[in-house]
Amino acid sequence: MTLSMSAKAAKPCVLFLWEQGNALEWKTFMERFAGDIDFRVFPDVGDRAEVDYIMTWMPPLGEIEKYPNVKAIFSIGAGVSHILRDPNVPRDIPIVRLTDDALSLDMSLYALHWTLHFHRGFDHYLRQKQPKVWKRHPYPANEDRKVGVLGLGEIGGKVAELLRDVHFDVGGWSRSKKNIQGVSCFVGEEGLAQLLRQSEILISVLPPTPETSGLLNEARLRLMPKGAFLINMGRGDAVVDDDLVKVLDEGHLAGAVLDVFREEPLPSLSPYWSHPSVVVTPHAAAPTNVKYGAKRIAENIMKMESGRPPHPLYNASLGY
Repeated sequence: MTLSMSAKAAKPCVLFLWEQGNALEWKTFMERFAGDIDFRVFPDVGDRAEVDYIMTWMPPLGEIEKYPNVKAIFSIGAGVSHILRDPNVPRDIPIVRLTDDALSLDMSLYALHWTLHFHRGFDHYLRQKQPKVWKRHPYPANEDRKVGVLGLGEIGGKVAELLRDVHFDVGGWSRSKKNIQGVSCFVGEEGLAQLLRQSEILISVLPPTPETSGLLNEARLRLMPKGAFLINMGRGDAVVDDDLVKVLDEGHLAGAVLDVFREEPLPSLSPYWSHPSVVVTPHAAAPTNVKYGAKRIAENIMKMESGRPPHPLYNASLGY
């Protein structure tokens, strides 16, 4: 009896804190990859002091601080702003971001899809359907279309490489100098301006940091060529919403695809819903694949249980 209780006490206790998530599916894969764990689902938490790890998406405000012995918080997604929106989340608990090959691939394919949409004029064909206009629109060779990528981290770098591999003329900007074969890499304020001036299609994969908040304001959006397009799949606060609507209304930008927003779900009164030049997708660029997400989280829990650090950790000084 004593051995059984000791074994039970030694079992890692993992709390699934995602009210809209499929807890049973996550439990199945977590037990496959992490082995013998005590998997609990909010709100049936039991003794909060027993919880070792929290895996979460959009946790209820004020909830995470109630767990005194948590060793790490695992984001069920690439970003962590959904966790940090709660000012009471203890800042001394490690927050582990979710990265996996499936997520990077899905993000890259989302970027490619909408790049091709604008590059080949499919936005014109959608507008031609109602008036029944049969008109084909020419488009340049891929190598003659300049595409810019803001943010060349793990995901942004993959986006740039995929676009390069299908022969677009790709440039990228990041806060620190990057070297990606076949991609023109820019850094600094002048580098940002240079990239904006040449980008006929601009893809933002920027993380949420104080430096990137409001980065795409009216002045910078106007640096882009007239008739250019914006795809924002990084973080919503990188764009100044009123400024984007203004340059769209004036026709300086021809269209935008927005997957991320300052407030989510996007409020019903947002002008984006009804704007004819805006496509809204509900943070759907790369929904977490349960199998691969569970595998990565399980691997990190096993690392921590053996005394090794998880990866990748959220870095508060960098903002991601």
